[in-house]
Amino acid sequence: MAPGPVFVPPEQWRHLLRATLRECSYLPDPIARGYMRDHVRERYRHHASKYRSPASIPVPKQFSLRRAARHTLSLLQRANEGYLRPLEKVMLLSYGRIGKRRHELLEPLLMPEVPPDSEAVAKMMQQPSTFEDGWQPPSIVVDLLKSQQKNGIIGKYGIRPQVKTLMPKIPAENSWGRPLAVSRRRNIRKRWYAAALDSLLPPLPEEEARLLQDLISGVQPWAPVKRRKGITQPETTQALDAKFLVQGPQKGHTFGAFANGRPHNITRRFMRRVWERLSCMIPRMETIGPGKAHFEWGTPSRTRREMLTVDKDQASVLFAGVDSDGKIQNEHHRASEH
Repeated sequence: MAPGPVFVPPEQWRHLLRATLRECSYLPDPIARGYMRDHVRERYRHHASKYRSPASIPVPKQFSLRRAARHTLSLLQRANEGYLRPLEKVMLLSYGRIGKRRHELLEPLLMPEVPPDSEAVAKMMQQPSTFEDGWQPPSIVVDLLKSQQKNGIIGKYGIRPQVKTLMPKIPAENSWGRPLAVSRRRNIRKRWYAAALDSLLPPLPEEEARLLQDLISGVQPWAPVKRRKGITQPETTQALDAKFLVQGPQKGHTFGAFANGRPHNITRRFMRRVWERLSCMIPRMETIGPGKAHFEWGTPSRTRREMLTVDKDQASVLFAGVDSDGKIQNEHHRASEH
């Protein structure tokens, strides 16, 4: 079969790759810079090794790949310009809250435990097969689901669809009043487990979790990345005249650039809010036994309540004229107490 026509020239792919890697180097988060750079390189190398030459790529595939490359470049450009939603999406991808890296972080949690001796192997062999009657999901998955259900911030942000039950609900009978078939029970457990895995937010590696906390607290120094200025070429009078003749008079200042949100100045204060919001979706895991774990979640700074201590002498002055329920006492009630 003869190779098809080249829809996208190699120069355009090279331009997209360089522009995308340049935008990755401008990201305001150190973890996002490294992850997005490696992710972009891996995607380009994957398709470069899959097809020997650009002419061997089918034209519809070339079109879809170029559209995906332009979408990634546009996402990174808008994130670096200070648009909140694109920046948050890049951060969620980089920290494994969505996308491919979330599945990579889930793999260590789902790995079965290695039995220490022959007795444990025999006990494991007696357990029911996956999704069959008597099957139980991994305890660490159930612990993480419980922790996520108790954390109301995750449901508020709506990053992942949450399951409502810790075990699948299997009816005893079908609509005809007969016992539910074995295959039906197995499929219910399979769908529930897939939904449960889709809702999980796995913990980060210890180094990245510590770096995120240092960025929030200010221990890790941070400064915005300086952008390289592009070469500007002044337009000639002839080009301006041709543009005026073809397109007519141009509009003045409009708000069309702010139709999809207002760009922010990327400062430390702005990034700290982004990091704190992200920290609320990252659990800190502490192993408490074989297959058991305890998870803790961050809280936004606005919801934290600092406890202040008051001396006993000052307390009587501060709460004078107020009863134990916080209501103001009238003069007659105060006189009766004295």
